Amino acid sequence: MDRNNRITNENLLYGLIFLAALLVRLLLLGQTPLLESEAGWAYQAWQFSRGENIAVGSQVGYLAVSGGLFTLFGGSDFLARFWPAFVGSLAVWIPFLLRKKIAPVPALVTAAGLALDPALVAVSRLAGGPVPGLVFLGLALAAFHTSRMSWAVFFTGLGLLSGPDYWLGLLLLGAVLLVSKLAGFFNPGEYLRTRIAKFKESSDEGLSRLLLPVLLLGLLGSFALTNFQGLTAWVGALPEFVSSWVRPQGISPVRLLTALLISNPFTLLFGGVGMIVSWRIGDRTGKLLSICLGVVVLILLIYPDRQAEDLIWMAIPLWWAAAVELVRIYESARDSWAAYAFAGLVAVLLTLNWLTFIGMVFQPVTNRTLPLQLGLFAASLALVIISMIIVSSEWGGSAAWKGLAAGVGLVLVLYLISSMTLEAYLREKDPRSLFAGGRGSGQLELLRDSIADASLTATGRRDSIQGIATAESDSLRWALRDFQEIRFSSAIDPGNPAPLLITPAEDFSRVDGEIYRGQDFVISTRPGWKGVVPDDWISWIAFRFGPIEREHIILWIRNDIYSGY
Repeated sequence: MDRNNRITNENLLYGLIFLAALLVRLLLLGQTPLLESEAGWAYQAWQFSRGENIAVGSQVGYLAVSGGLFTLFGGSDFLARFWPAFVGSLAVWIPFLLRKKIAPVPALVTAAGLALDPALVAVSRLAGGPVPGLVFLGLALAAFHTSRMSWAVFFTGLGLLSGPDYWLGLLLLGAVLLVSKLAGFFNPGEYLRTRIAKFKESSDEGLSRLLLPVLLLGLLGSFALTNFQGLTAWVGALPEFVSSWVRPQGISPVRLLTALLISNPFTLLFGGVGMIVSWRIGDRTGKLLSICLGVVVLILLIYPDRQAEDLIWMAIPLWWAAAVELVRIYESARDSWAAYAFAGLVAVLLTLNWLTFIGMVFQPVTNRTLPLQLGLFAASLALVIISMIIVSSEWGGSAAWKGLAAGVGLVLVLYLISSMTLEAYLREKDPRSLFAGGRGSGQLELLRDSIADASLTATGRRDSIQGIATAESDSLRWALRDFQEIRFSSAIDPGNPAPLLITPAEDFSRVDGEIYRGQDFVISTRPGWKGVVPDDWISWIAFRFGPIEREHIILWIRNDIYSGY
């Protein structure tokens, strides 16, 4: 009876973690306009929802699900991002499937970490982003490890329908397996034979059970039997991935590592310590995790198309190792008031130092203030060392290390939540964000409202005005999707002036100022600095402040439309 209660309570905890993961990914999901990279996929899905006959892109899964949602509920920024956000929340079930391998408590900690990881949360909120590739690969491997072959086939199929990022994951997996085999820690061939033999011996698993996931994948890939291009379009993800190795369009390796350090120092510290400890105590799983992390970092550093979003591939090994190390530290010493008092002291000192650090934003850094800041840090460090010596001498070294880890961990958890909030809500789709891909959203909602007002004045309806848009942009196409009378063309007929024009800001001379009145709008933004961080790097680390550059378009309305105003 106790065992059943324990399993029930454990499942309930995973369910609550999943709901929390889903909530933080869906909260304010449609608040900001789509980025250019998001709008291209969303606009394709919207075209499919209207029955237009266009070529299917490699992200068949996203197009099929989002197109179906648009058909049922209409197009919106929220629904355009719903599929990757929902899939991102499924990451918490990876440690659930592997909980016997990880151990129950570390598995729960890993699940909670994946639910709130700043990179995973922020990237899950990108339409057409790489999260489905990571999550479906992780779920497929976990299902295969636990001999759930029908689920493994289903998740593998969903991964193949997720675009080029899934192939990056397969490359990383293959490299990890190769290095692990060469190092003598893992034999992939023997592992596969063992799993296949277990599958054949299972009485409740058979080839017939693989038929249902295959049918479901076929239904999804064929857009519910309405467009069979998707059954083959997913193959195009492989040449897309291969071509990404010959187009160096990614960020610099230093910028990638900087984003890793700033976004989540919690897992870097405790995961890194856990991997080092695993080599010292001979823990085979920890060694494999360290090899996995090392291979992923190395490949991402040499991958020419690397982006900050690729940091999600480090999340699972880092959180796994961090969770195991946190549990090991907690169990290394008995609970005592001294350890927790020391933890409180460490947390207070770290918080004071952080507040002092970000306080430098509001005061000039001079030859006098900088030594004072460094002196405060040195004094805090000395106080921590002295306190640690006292606790260690009276209550043992394990209690001292436990208190130190608890204090540092508490502050870094608060930093993690702050970083997640900053990237997912406060600075979402801002070019100064770590995970916006170097581009930010513009004033497209304001543009839509202005066009709707002009349409209402000219035609009596908010979506019926005729016009021409010469500005070529996926985000603009997505924003204007409901204005059926606005067409995209590079030509403007001066002899037959359209009621409305939308042009790039640099093309303002093509428009006759005596016929039109114009208003500029920001269509996108980008970082206003060239290096890894802006000159005011403290403001950027603490608040993501920094200079930005804006790209404008101009909305031109024919003068006679507002002649009565």
